[in-house]
Amino acid sequence: MLAVALMAGALMFVGARPAFADPECGTVESGDGKFVYQCSENVPGDDGSGGSDGDGGGGSTKPACDLAGVKESAPGADEWYCQGQDACWVNNPTARYPDPKDWPEEPPSEGAVYVYKSCTAPDGTKTFDDYTWYTGPEDEGPSIEELALQAFGALETPGFSLAHSPPRNSIIYIDTWWWADGPSNGEISSGAALGVVAVGTPSHIEVDPGDGSGVMTCDFVTSESDACSYTYDRAGDYTSRGRLVYDVHFEQNGSPLDIAGLPDSLESGWQESAITVAESQAVVVP
Repeated sequence: MLAVALMAGALMFVGARPAFADPECGTVESGDGKFVYQCSENVPGDDGSGGSDGDGGGGSTKPACDLAGVKESAPGADEWYCQGQDACWVNNPTARYPDPKDWPEEPPSEGAVYVYKSCTAPDGTKTFDDYTWYTGPEDEGPSIEELALQAFGALETPGFSLAHSPPRNSIIYIDTWWWADGPSNGEISSGAALGVVAVGTPSHIEVDPGDGSGVMTCDFVTSESDACSYTYDRAGDYTSRGRLVYDVHFEQNGSPLDIAGLPDSLESGWQESAITVAESQAVVVP
């Protein structure tokens, strides 16, 4: 009786074939050391002409995963979609049903369909391969990688100014000191994305003296000291610049989260500072 009732419930839900959109997401720099997490919508379509990018003919952007492999291995599937970086397919409705003892007691939500679902990671390993209730990929929720990228996108570097000593005119062949004025030496962190947090630890500062010598790497200096110094050998007016660099790691509910491929550093925007370098003048006193 239970099997008959469940079968009837499943067939009742089969008519709902949800349309879905798969977003391609990532972080882009918006300036002043801030990063914004953005997603572009990808609406899968049938294979064939009309596709602007990706495997689906109606796709408006490239899918976030490689669907070509699963389409080749499961050509008879009804739907293919990306779940994070995993490529998934389902038979909707399933071609056959499992034994009654393997059926769940009831669907998790209205419109759920009992399907056979298979997902493959980018390295080829199976991440899911079983019967399950299915309401469409939009209800799968973000993957742990997507949550980490959301947290990274919310991570902001503090404001600062590039300071130097001497504060006005420097002198050739005399050390000029540099430091980041304003930020603390403490960690920075993002808001939690469903328990996932990005944490930035001060790593170093990068300073370009502006005379063509290139960028130098210094300790994370936030107060006047000789830890970051440079000697000009030509007089002139220069525009120096500097930025903060943080090492980034991720945590989930307070525990370390180690996932390959996630960003491991964050740089602030460049801050400029004008500096005049003069020649020393010797005065001979009789």
